[in-house]
Amino acid sequence: MAGATLIVVSSAARLTMAMAVVGWILLAGAVGLVVVAWTTWRRMRVRVELSDEGYTIDGPDSHEQGVWTDVTKVTQSPTTLVLHHGPDHRVRLVSQRGVTAELVHLTGDLARRLDASRGYTAQL
Repeated sequence: MAGATLIVVSSAARLTMAMAVVGWILLAGAVGLVVVAWTTWRRMRVRVELSDEGYTIDGPDSHEQGVWTDVTKVTQSPTTLVLHHGPDHRVRLVSQRGVTAELVHLTGDLARRLDASRGYTAQL
């Protein structure tokens, strides 16, 4: 914003070319920051796929896959969901944005699929 303002003001007020150059540099820096932020956001996305048999989690640095029969316990904090595979192996899903509707829906869907894999039903 400051770069665009300097470009317009220097042109309108007929100020030195140095002011316009500084404005263009600031504007290019701002555009560069937007591109870096967008690229980082895209790369940090995590894709979670749940099926009747198990799950697949693809993130920027990892790929996790498992079947519901191997999950021994699920724990949750407000921003973290942990799938336990026995005492040694854990798969963590962490929401950097805090509690979101996506995390709430994912937790509900995961619970339904885990219950179904164990033969539990909601009928009394």
